[in-house]
Amino acid sequence: MINDNRFSDTHTLAQQLADSVARKMQSIIDERGRVSLAVSGGTTPKAFFQKLSEKELDWAKVLITLVDDRWVESDDQDSNERLVKDNLLINHAKLAYFVPLKNAEETPKEGLMISENRLHEQIDELDIVVLGMGLDGHTASWFPGSESLTQCLDEQAAACCFAVMDAPTFPQRMTMSLSLVLRSKHIYLHFEGEAKNKVFEQVCDEHDKHNFEPMPVRSVLFQNQVPVNIYRSA
Repeated sequence: MINDNRFSDTHTLAQQLADSVARKMQSIIDERGRVSLAVSGGTTPKAFFQKLSEKELDWAKVLITLVDDRWVESDDQDSNERLVKDNLLINHAKLAYFVPLKNAEETPKEGLMISENRLHEQIDELDIVVLGMGLDGHTASWFPGSESLTQCLDEQAAACCFAVMDAPTFPQRMTMSLSLVLRSKHIYLHFEGEAKNKVFEQVCDEHDKHNFEPMPVRSVLFQNQVPVNIYRSA
């Protein structure tokens, strides 16, 4: 259920990923009148976001949310919410409806139920998820060694999201659960660069690929519920 797409440069990668996601978004809008999209933060998706924002979709029928976010103010330079607002909710996409994970509570533990209820109430179906991958093999805010990892990766969990209090950088975060991600229709894994390609080789090691805790991104790649499209560059 893995479709591996590799491109020679990051510009082509961003364009091709935007093209593919936009086609799927349009198809879902045509089918049921609306579409939901969950995206990730970091530096990698900026060009993809900008390309996607230029697509001529009926953006008023699009709901966008985050796979995870750091528990910082929404105008902080390290906020994924700010990243999305500055790079995706522009051009044609400024008409989309955005659902943040961050709320006004002091910590993600205190804000968990607000985030949970918001996702539960506003996302009836999660259609498309675009994930990234870290050099430690994490995706979303599912980090190796985290105290919250077991519950985050529980495929039977009813929760849409979990609080993370011990991430390596920006320790406090809110993250979608694996169970919610696996209720989506389409999953993309987006990364670039030779260092991450080497990590990906480790992730796909035939003898270790079902050992999720050291490299949590395996939980998405080696499941049989949702097809995964990998978009990466050299």
